[in-house]
Amino acid sequence: MVLTTKAGRNLVYLLVIMASARIPAAGGQILVQQSDWPPGVQALLERFDSTASSATTLDPAGRAALFTDDATFLNAFGTRVDGRPALDSTWARLYRGNQFRQARIERLDRRVRVLSPDLVLVDHLERLTGQGAGTGRASPPRMTHITLVLRQIRPADWRIVYYRAGDNRNLDLERQQRLTQDALENDWANLAKYRDANAKLSPPGPNESRVVFYGNSITEVWAQHFPTMFPGKPYIGRGISGQTTPQMLVRFNQDVVALRPKVVVILAGTNDIAGNTGPSTIEMIEDNLRSMTEIANANGIRVVLSSVLPVYDYPWRPGLEPAPKIMALNAWMKAYAAKVGATYLDYHSAMQDARHGMREGLASDGVHPTEAGYRVMAPLAEKAIAEALRR
Repeated sequence: MVLTTKAGRNLVYLLVIMASARIPAAGGQILVQQSDWPPGVQALLERFDSTASSATTLDPAGRAALFTDDATFLNAFGTRVDGRPALDSTWARLYRGNQFRQARIERLDRRVRVLSPDLVLVDHLERLTGQGAGTGRASPPRMTHITLVLRQIRPADWRIVYYRAGDNRNLDLERQQRLTQDALENDWANLAKYRDANAKLSPPGPNESRVVFYGNSITEVWAQHFPTMFPGKPYIGRGISGQTTPQMLVRFNQDVVALRPKVVVILAGTNDIAGNTGPSTIEMIEDNLRSMTEIANANGIRVVLSSVLPVYDYPWRPGLEPAPKIMALNAWMKAYAAKVGATYLDYHSAMQDARHGMREGLASDGVHPTEAGYRVMAPLAEKAIAEALRR
């Protein structure tokens, strides 16, 4: 697999490559010895080390030698720019502020994966930098985590086609991304995440109306608020960040059926539309939601199908124009719920703005709800659960 698109490729697409199981035999291999690295990779990393640690060596010629026109840069907070001109602008801004002068490399840990003969992923490069400031005072040391994707242009000539940097202001996100990446390689549906918690969970009591909230990051984060938003309620969160409906379908028996709830509240589909595990049509999402509903019905579990929340644009993959796709999926979901006797939970109408994106103040990034957003969702969920229990 070779990166060829001029607009660049983002990390989500690379994760899809690693998860696809169509990688050659070397795919996903962790190379411990530098002698095992493809020819040219070590030389490129040495060049990157010198330019990343010294302001004087990162001149226009050096940048042109390192970065190709289809390079993509994502900064610590997910802002994306494409192409070498944008990269040049980003580096120039950093160096104008003396942000990396006197940078000091304390530790450099590499994990190299050969994704294909001409595509290599290098992650977990960590640098502790002491940054100078214009006032003469040193900024606090910052641990910078770097992901590089290298592409072979011709024999022994490798280029950086993707570069992602984060720092300790965003360390939790960086760790989660690495965990997600490892899970995609070794446990595609992330069955391991709740396996131990499920084993420790007692069977529901005779009068207990257990409810499983099942979904992606929106559900995973919401579960932290259950004690305050649903006090005393036997509600269980089984969301996993970034997941799509095929992944959720794989773990449905383990993370829903085996817990013996009376109701499952399914909130899924937005990551499919974003392409987190590859291209997905609305019909594919419908098939997966239909299958989860049929499995639940076969096991006596009432189903609440939640509308996908409004999104105008995905910050990690801009330009997909998801709003009309989300509305089409929600329309199908509403009709399907009525047809099979499930309950349809409409978050979308209560949270959308004039562009059919998320209303201001209800999400931190236009996708993931803030506490205010969850407080809009909570009473709607309670009403839907009560309706499902009456069926």
